[in-house]
Amino acid sequence: MHAGIGMKIAFVTSEVWPLSKTGGLADYSYSLPKALSEMGHQVDVYTPSYSPVDGEGGEVAVNGMVFTAARETIAGWTAVKLWNRELFGRGKAYGYEDDFRRFGYFAAAAAEALSGGGYDVVHCNDWQSGYIPLLLKGKGCRAKTIFAIHNLEFQGSSDPVILDEIGIDRGNFHMEGVEFYGQASSLKSGIVFADSVVTVSPTYAKEIQTPEFGFGMEGVIRKHSGKLSGILNGIDYGIWDPSTDAETRAHFSDAALQGKGECKSALQREFSLPQVRRPVISFIGRLWRQKGMDILLDALPLIKGGYQLIVLGTGDEQLMKRIERTALHNMSCRAILRYDEKLSHRIYAGSDIFVMPSRFEPCGLGQMISMRYGTVPVVRRTGGLADTVTEYGEAGEGNGFLFDGEGPAELADALNRAIALYSDQTKWRSLVTKCMSEDWSWGASGRRYAELYGSLLS
Repeated sequence: MHAGIGMKIAFVTSEVWPLSKTGGLADYSYSLPKALSEMGHQVDVYTPSYSPVDGEGGEVAVNGMVFTAARETIAGWTAVKLWNRELFGRGKAYGYEDDFRRFGYFAAAAAEALSGGGYDVVHCNDWQSGYIPLLLKGKGCRAKTIFAIHNLEFQGSSDPVILDEIGIDRGNFHMEGVEFYGQASSLKSGIVFADSVVTVSPTYAKEIQTPEFGFGMEGVIRKHSGKLSGILNGIDYGIWDPSTDAETRAHFSDAALQGKGECKSALQREFSLPQVRRPVISFIGRLWRQKGMDILLDALPLIKGGYQLIVLGTGDEQLMKRIERTALHNMSCRAILRYDEKLSHRIYAGSDIFVMPSRFEPCGLGQMISMRYGTVPVVRRTGGLADTVTEYGEAGEGNGFLFDGEGPAELADALNRAIALYSDQTKWRSLVTKCMSEDWSWGASGRRYAELYGSLLS
């Protein structure tokens, strides 16, 4: 079998839009199955349900813990929702002390449910499904397994008693197996026992083999680097399209940019910002150290020239308080400290510059979405940001501005280069058009995944 023939694929994820979402994994888990199904493959997405289901799909029991299953067709693929009130009826997806147990049981239930499904490929995502390749091997399942790393920082390490609970032989608890500094690591399990390991950008695949980005797992990854690859994420062009977006004030395209100016004016009015010819800079994302918001706040006093700043996101309490104080004392700054998908569309469309100063970024979707909406990215040269943003030059090459290091001066310098170019509207419009002409759709990424699956099956 190869990528050109319809494959039967099981996808396992802890979140998937529109059923659940805390971040980019939910978008990936919606869009990649959609792209694969459009190529003619059959895709079932196994995911926890965070609210009760009707249970027409039967029940799965793991060590006395019963999951109710329900199926729902979404975007050419079928969601298989697994519900257990004790583990998942809690109001949010993550953030509980027993998360390792919740998702350990989910992985075991998913493995049980899909093991008899006749799948060619089982595609697991992050630590929450890391035990599945090992569980399937224990069941004699012949499906090829892929383990995708979206963020290596989270590793699902816990007391090894979880292995007994979910039916993994303790013979796997050793240095070459799931043991990691005396604990059982579901992330390490995925890396060691999957047939293939993939990260969400080529640069991140290289970075996680180094101490700076490896979070202690770099030795394990280097050992298994022969089965490691990096495939850049895409964005869903059905959701992110400035020419049809229902959430924006006006529509526009790279051939007809007038609507972008209307979106900017509407955004300034919405947040009581003066209608002046200054660039609107935006930050949209989770507010924690990884995303570099503290670097941006430190860089603000070093920015030359006028600007307006809009921050949308939620996260670390101390960071949110600091952003609130900044907005209070800086009349050009607005802070919206919540998750708001609809508002994010209006901000992407109405901004001139999108800033993403991440300390590390496995892929990043914000910089791709911003370019789709003609908003020029200013990013740190890391992970997927380095794979998608290239430095603007006087000859008109490049699609954004990059900086190295973690210092506010380096970020301020990149923002100052962007603001200086903004004052030359002819060159700026040319850069905006260039950004909008880039192709970040899931088509190319989906084909690369299908080729990876096909190579394993052949």
